[in-house]
Amino acid sequence: MSSVAESSIVCLNLNFIRMNKCVRHSTQFFLAIISLMFSASLFSQFRQSPSIAKKISVIHADAYWFKSDGDSLPYIDVYATIPYESLQFTPENQGFSAKISISLSVRDTTGKKIAEQNLDRMLFAETYEQSRGISAEFDYVQFRVPASMGYHTCFINVHDAIANTDIREVRTITIPQWSKLEKEHRYLFSSVMYSAAIEEKSNGPIVITPHLSNNVAGLNDGFFLYVELYHFGMPKDDVIGISYAIMDEDQEETFVKSSPVTYAAGRAESQHIYIPVKQLPILRAKTYTLIVMAHTMKGDSIDKELTRSVKPLTIEQTIGGLVYQDLKKAVRQLRFIATQAEIDHINEGQDDETKRMMFEEFWKVQDPNPSTSRNEAFEEYYGRIDFANKNFRSYTEGWMTDMGMVYIIFGQPIQVERTPRGSDGRTFARWIYPDQRQFTFVDNSGFEDYRLTTPFPTGIKYRYSGVR
Repeated sequence: MSSVAESSIVCLNLNFIRMNKCVRHSTQFFLAIISLMFSASLFSQFRQSPSIAKKISVIHADAYWFKSDGDSLPYIDVYATIPYESLQFTPENQGFSAKISISLSVRDTTGKKIAEQNLDRMLFAETYEQSRGISAEFDYVQFRVPASMGYHTCFINVHDAIANTDIREVRTITIPQWSKLEKEHRYLFSSVMYSAAIEEKSNGPIVITPHLSNNVAGLNDGFFLYVELYHFGMPKDDVIGISYAIMDEDQEETFVKSSPVTYAAGRAESQHIYIPVKQLPILRAKTYTLIVMAHTMKGDSIDKELTRSVKPLTIEQTIGGLVYQDLKKAVRQLRFIATQAEIDHINEGQDDETKRMMFEEFWKVQDPNPSTSRNEAFEEYYGRIDFANKNFRSYTEGWMTDMGMVYIIFGQPIQVERTPRGSDGRTFARWIYPDQRQFTFVDNSGFEDYRLTTPFPTGIKYRYSGVR
């Protein structure tokens, strides 16, 4: 990994690279991208009503401003990823297809629409599992919009033609003031982009993997900050120190502060800078402020601040984080997927570290797609446990109730029926699943303590929903 000084001196010619092989279309891009990272922990939620439960559909999007060379005009780049699991696919002769329309609308400070762009896409999945996102399949798009200085609002909408539903995201961005006629020398940062990886190809472009979320909790191996530095006025051969800090949301307390990396600014109008952020210390789950700063240097110390760029940084509690807070309980919760012999084997580990390793080995075997960093079965299983704890708690934790057991093993029902409380004080609920499977529960106490009245099939264990 080269230093900021070595990498930022070079002016890069960045071009888009198309990588999603599951999509039947091609689009020319502006930035070298091998993949778009997004952190999402998805599991469906439902209410106890006769209506059919639907999953939560999401897209992941972000907006950045950059400046063109020469004419000094700003532009906004908007990126979006659309997970296949958020879309409805329909069977066809050789697989499954979905049809989406993606639109971007940008408005300025006054609310005036300055740009509108639309794209129609046909997506294709060879197997049912791909259409369900078993390997985290997604489509992605990038829009580039010429803009002016000031505040802008970007509206991203994805219309699923088969489901006749819309998924929307809104992003705001402020472009600072400058003029190409400025005579006084100064510097200015572009937007900061979080990047899961940056790779220098031999005799080729820099390959950037954007992370389209302010939540960096899932980037366990660290990440990068990508930013562009612009020079105005007469060029100078300044020695500049680039550093970053992570502070609380009000910028009163500093949790992380990097040492400055120095480099010669040179005389180029703009430079591309990427800064490695190593593994963060353990930070509480909340929102922080990340600040990238440029200073003049006085010896080995920073002197006068030249410019800065600020971006929110969040740490959100992940399913994995919740699980590892209490490994002993997490092992007990394996009862719906593991045999008792497998649970006993983990508990027989000599110490906590050994038990943790054996626990992880168990889940490696369950991973439906070992070639990716995610373990979708782990996320779904403990996501269901978390949902059960929040929705089915009675005299015990939700995951230990009858409703919790059924939900963890079979997932959300396609239909829920519930009877009003009768004269005997009892309430009945029936969960209906595909393949004629039904479960009936009764609450005898009036305190939402539902117990199974139908026999539960023996030997049935959890199975990842992406595998039929």
